[in-house]
Amino acid sequence: MTPTIDSLQLHKLRDALTEPVADTLVAPSEFNAVLNARGLYHTTQFVLRLSPRIHELVDAITVGETDGYDPDELLSAYSTYLHETIHWWQHVGSTAGLILSLCYPAQCVANMEHLRDVVKLIGPKKSVKTWAENELRAGTPASDEALIEANRAVNNTIDTEFYKVLTVTPLNAAQLFQDPYFECVGHSYGVAYANTLHALIDSCGFSQSSLPDPEEWTEPLNTLREARKEGFYHGSPIRRARVGLLDIFEGQARFNQLQFLHTVGGPADCEYYRNAGYFKGAYVSGFEEFRRLTGFDWPTYIDDPLVSLFLLICDLAINPTRGFPFPLDGPNDIIIDIDPGARFTRLCAAAKDSPALARAIQTRSLEDYVNVAGELTSRCGYDHPMAALETIVNLMDDDVGAAALMREWKTFRFSRSNQPIRVMVSHFLSFCRDKYEHPEFFCWPGAYVGGSNATDKYRELLIRNLSLFSDRPDDDGIFPRKVPGRDQAAVQETLNVFFGSTLLYHLTRQWILEDGAFCYDFHWLTGRRENDDLVAWAKAMFEATFGAHPDDFELVTSSATKDSRSSK
Repeated sequence: MTPTIDSLQLHKLRDALTEPVADTLVAPSEFNAVLNARGLYHTTQFVLRLSPRIHELVDAITVGETDGYDPDELLSAYSTYLHETIHWWQHVGSTAGLILSLCYPAQCVANMEHLRDVVKLIGPKKSVKTWAENELRAGTPASDEALIEANRAVNNTIDTEFYKVLTVTPLNAAQLFQDPYFECVGHSYGVAYANTLHALIDSCGFSQSSLPDPEEWTEPLNTLREARKEGFYHGSPIRRARVGLLDIFEGQARFNQLQFLHTVGGPADCEYYRNAGYFKGAYVSGFEEFRRLTGFDWPTYIDDPLVSLFLLICDLAINPTRGFPFPLDGPNDIIIDIDPGARFTRLCAAAKDSPALARAIQTRSLEDYVNVAGELTSRCGYDHPMAALETIVNLMDDDVGAAALMREWKTFRFSRSNQPIRVMVSHFLSFCRDKYEHPEFFCWPGAYVGGSNATDKYRELLIRNLSLFSDRPDDDGIFPRKVPGRDQAAVQETLNVFFGSTLLYHLTRQWILEDGAFCYDFHWLTGRRENDDLVAWAKAMFEATFGAHPDDFELVTSSATKDSRSSK
């Protein structure tokens, strides 16, 4: 019989294999598990990375060849693997995470025609942002066609960047006041959601009637701006939550990781984990805010119902339902409906108003999930999560485009057009189908991956929802995971097209925002420092897309810098 996680017993936690990072993350595109790159999920690279030692230990468990390994090391390493897998789920399985993940390709897709027009009108110039600023300083009228197209590309891209700051690290939002491109919170949310939804609907071939139409938001948002509704006009105060996706994602992954360790025989006392350094920075900031807002004391044990309530609130916070998949009730609610930090804050307030919920989740069962989620969301005026999941699941049967997409998912032979969006959305749909059947597993996976709850049913759910791409113990490049039931050649082809497209996204963003020559550091993809063939291929793909070769670009310098120097 092949050994499984529940057949191993932890006697002493190996902190070296689960040690948290020393500092809170700065880059919102990276979500860490441990120090010294023991584990990492990277948002814009869509890849799960593990240290060589973690790889070795996890592989031993996966193939059932654990003889000669220390069970304590095996289980400690597996907890890191679970932590990073949860980050994959957050990005591919939650609505907030999916929007965040699709922002990157949407920045390219939404601007493609604008950028092609820019090349036709003024030739290849980099960066578009600096060129447009120079033209405005030189007195070029705002009605100039080239300037209009350039500004659309720049503003689309920057507004999406603002959205990411506001949702991932909202405490940094004060810096946005100083940026001349920042209009207001509502505008950034509207642009990011609209561009991402357009990219999703168009790339996946969904019917326009199946999902909300962002075009319907334009007039109401303009009305709110004219009425100077807070959050919707230039110069409006920024009302920020104290936590964002970074805190929620890391807290959700860390507390589930520790619950897993406890189920396989690890310490139960929260005090142990605090003294060992597990509750630092972003790993605990979400839970501390949960405690501050609810007034609840620190629990004694990691499997306390209060921890399960926190994890449920995390799940509800990162799964807004308005805007996608349901229409907005009204654009004036766009912030409190879809902002994860705002949702987290309101859900915690609801828990405070119903203190019995602190002890309500006793078994982390399907019934616990449905009942407690129902009480929390009804108190906040939010949709029940099961209603949103049901709508998404029905989409696969009712929408012709969604049904075709899932046929591609089944064979792993995806259409090449905007393929990364098709891959991510298909896995989102599949994840939601599994979560609709077993929301308890995806809310509290730490309780179901190890110990007596680790049944075949839950093991199958874990395997079916592992990350698509990972590195290898001896190579920093990106490789496809072996997907059960799929032709590995098709999986490899998907990886090639997927990451070929991400190179285009990478170069496009550079062109719009970054001055200087294009950067071709593709070590993250191949694991090699020299990638001449890949660079040549990326340049050719860029030229085929936009009609200009990267080597032919004129590098623009800011006239503001020149004016400053000449005045000295």
